[in-house]
Formats: sequence, structure tokens, C-alpha cells
Amino acid sequence: MRLSWCLTKLRLRRWHIFYTLLIPFMMLVYVLAPVNRRIEHQQDVILKENGESSHTTTGTPKIRTRMGWMVINTVNKIPVVQYRGAELTNKSFDERGWLNVKNNPCVEEKTHKVQPESKCLQITVEIQSRMGNHMFMVAAMIAAAKMNGRCSIISPTPMLKVFNLQNIMALNKSEWKNTTTKSNWLIFDSGKIAVYNPAVRVLPTCKNVILRGFFQSWKYFHHMKPEIVKQFTFIPKVQEKAKIALSNAVKAVKSEKPATVVGIHVRRGDIIKDPFYKRHGFDVPDARYFFKAMTYFQKKYSNVVFMVATNGIEWSKANLNVVANILGTNVVYLQGNSPEVDMAALAMSDHMIMSLGTYSWWAAYLCKGEVVYFSGYPRDGSIMGGKLKKADYYLPYWIGMK
Repeated sequence: MRLSWCLTKLRLRRWHIFYTLLIPFMMLVYVLAPVNRRIEHQQDVILKENGESSHTTTGTPKIRTRMGWMVINTVNKIPVVQYRGAELTNKSFDERGWLNVKNNPCVEEKTHKVQPESKCLQITVEIQSRMGNHMFMVAAMIAAAKMNGRCSIISPTPMLKVFNLQNIMALNKSEWKNTTTKSNWLIFDSGKIAVYNPAVRVLPTCKNVILRGFFQSWKYFHHMKPEIVKQFTFIPKVQEKAKIALSNAVKAVKSEKPATVVGIHVRRGDIIKDPFYKRHGFDVPDARYFFKAMTYFQKKYSNVVFMVATNGIEWSKANLNVVANILGTNVVYLQGNSPEVDMAALAMSDHMIMSLGTYSWWAAYLCKGEVVYFSGYPRDGSIMGGKLKKADYYLPYWIGMK
């Protein structure tokens, strides 16, 4: 009798627990239903701006937008909010389109009070790696500052000795650190190395922002290319040396007709010696690629001379001289110059043949003519191949060969 009574009681308790959990779950579904529609609408708006669709061919909604705010513990012992570029989830937006409360840096979590918009916001970037990477970071910062109405500040970088950067406040190392470790700074993380993150278009209106990442995509700044090219104007000293190198290349063509100078960047050196690059998918273009690219320009233009900048002079002379002899053209080599002088000379050439890497990318971007790039970088299925989207990295009108 006692056993039967216990079992009956247990069954009733299980049903009670079931309904206790079911009712809040149904209420949550009811509340989130309009939220899902708002999220889908928000995706559609952003994706349409990029000329994309938020639906697959079967009509199933497909979340591709990368937006989301989260709190991280500290940066230099100062609490900050970090923009991670996480995928959209079922979280509500406020009337301004920002994610609510915990996910919104402009809403106080306890009081839900919206912080006032600041009219004097700054933006900066964490400088890392070498020259080509610096240029991507600064270009993204300049464009983001323009789109969001911000003032740009920058930490010490060799770029300040190479380019005539305008309207950017340069701080020394201690000034930059003291400024950016205050509590009113957010960190915007680009995510993957060379995959465009459209969320940079609309930054929060109540905080200063530090851009973190590599931002290796033309989509961040190409809409204002004239301004970017103007910012990356080489200082007079660099320009003069580059003009001398270009003049020497033109003299190699013994003709009264104007010469067509095609710059070639050949990267060897570190990328050949360090096995890290091979493992990560940094395949180096071989002589066949340069033969195809040089043949393309030789057939299309007259009085062509190829001007080569390289950190593998022996390989380049052994291979490109043979190609030049086959094509019946001239090759000159830039030697004894600084990296910025070589980049300036390549940028001044009529057309450009790229190798791989950001240095080569920027020499091509600053060049006004046609560009041929090595389509074998990064290697498909490699680690770098998962971090670089070719449509975001290479401009659509550049010519890929391998």
C-alpha cells in the first residue's frame, strides 16, 4: 500500500516538473518569434548592401552576417568590451538596431539606460607585423573613421617615415598606451585574416574603438581609393630614388617610342626557408607563372621592359632572364634599395605582376595599370586557405594566373 502511494506521488511530481518546464519554454518561443523576424530583416538589410542574398536557392534563411558584442575581462588590467564579430543569434535588437543590454556596449546592463552619443570619438589600430600589414590596418582605420565620423590616432610605426599620412594624430608609445587603456575604449576584432567583416561600417556611438586584426580585404577601403592612395603618398626622398630606378628601366629600351614598364615582385627569401609558410599554404609562384604573366604583357603592349624587385636575386636572374630572352625583351633589377623605394618604383610602373604577400599586394594596388596576381596563393585546403577569402582579398578586375 505504501509502495503504491509512493509511485503515484512520484508520477505526479514528474508531470508537475514537465509542465513547469514546458510553460516557460512555450512563452520563450512566443517572445522570440518576432525577434527572429527582426534578426532576419537586419541580415537582409546588411547583405543587400553587399549585393548578397540572405537565402539559399531553396529559400531557407541563411545567417551570414557577423555581428555581436561580448564583455571580456581585461586589456592591460582595464575592463573593456570586445567586438568579436560572432554570428548573429536569437537576441533582441533595440530601436536603434543594436543588440540589447548585455550585448550592447551603449546600454548599461543594470539600469538599461542608453549612454549618450559622443561627438568626439576616436579610432585607432593595433599595429603589428610588417609594412604591407601595416598598410592594410591603417587603410581600414582611415575608412572606418570616415564612415563613422571619428578622429584617427596611431601608435609609432615605420609608416610615418615613409608616407605623408594626413589628418592622423601620431602618438608616442606611452601616450598611445595611456590613451587606449582607459575604460571608454572598445576592441573591434576583424576575425579571419582576409575575410571582410561589414560590421565595421557602423561602430557604437558611445565608445572609442581599437581595431584589432589584419583587415586584409579591399572591401574595407576601396570605395574611397583616391583618398587611400593620397594617404599612401611616399615622402619626397623615397619618390626621388624610385624615379631614378624607373628612369634606368626606361633607358634599357633602346627605342624612340615610349617604353611600357611592367613591375615584377618576386618574393623568395624567408618564405622559401621557413617551413611554417609551406605548411600554412604559402605556395610560391614558379617560373611558369612568370612566363605566362610576362607573355601576356609582351603580347598586349609594345616596347615592354620588366623591372624586378626581389629578395631572391639569384633565382630571379636565373629564371626571368631566360624568359626575357625567349620573349625578346629586357629585364632590369632593382638592387641596393630600401623596401619602400622598391615599392614606390613598382607603384610608378605602368603595370604590375604580383608574387604573394601584402607587400606585393600594396605595390599592385598603388599601380595605376593592369595587375596580374598568382592565383595559387593561398593553397586550396590549407590553413591560410581557411583564413583568406580570395574574392575579398583580390580585386575583381585583377587577372589571376598560376
